[in-house]
Amino acid sequence: MFKLLIVPAAALAVTGFAAEAAAASHDRGVFIREQDKNGDGKVSKAEFAAGRAQAFARMDRNGDGGVSRDEYVDDFKARLPGMLQAFPADRRDDQRSRELRQVEVRFGVLDSDASGQITPAEFDRSGSMMFSHHDANGDGFVSAEDAIAKEDGA
Repeated sequence: MFKLLIVPAAALAVTGFAAEAAAASHDRGVFIREQDKNGDGKVSKAEFAAGRAQAFARMDRNGDGGVSRDEYVDDFKARLPGMLQAFPADRRDDQRSRELRQVEVRFGVLDSDASGQITPAEFDRSGSMMFSHHDANGDGFVSAEDAIAKEDGA
């Protein structure tokens, strides 16, 4: 029972540095900005799922239907320089080190069956948890209204 509670919590905790739907942000505003591909100010489940599917296909370089540790880490390393631009220049080296340690942790959490590959189902499960986390009012969209619903206790 304890393990069942830890895995979802850990998945939410380590999937937070967003970029191209590969890891959805814990901040709702950033999540919307990065996942709202059609520019309507909200993110539907279908829109988010499409972005996740594209990210999975990009990471699965050899097309075998799973993302190996090397594929996952290499994809992250390719995106990391762009991500680091959000940090002041004097903090980038330290942040780079932290991110490279965390990518290993994220892979371990996403590969929940410890098979050495992230399956589409494992990847989808983490995305679904993040989407549900942000969809505070349960309407199937992540939008500014979810911040209000969360404040109201919905």
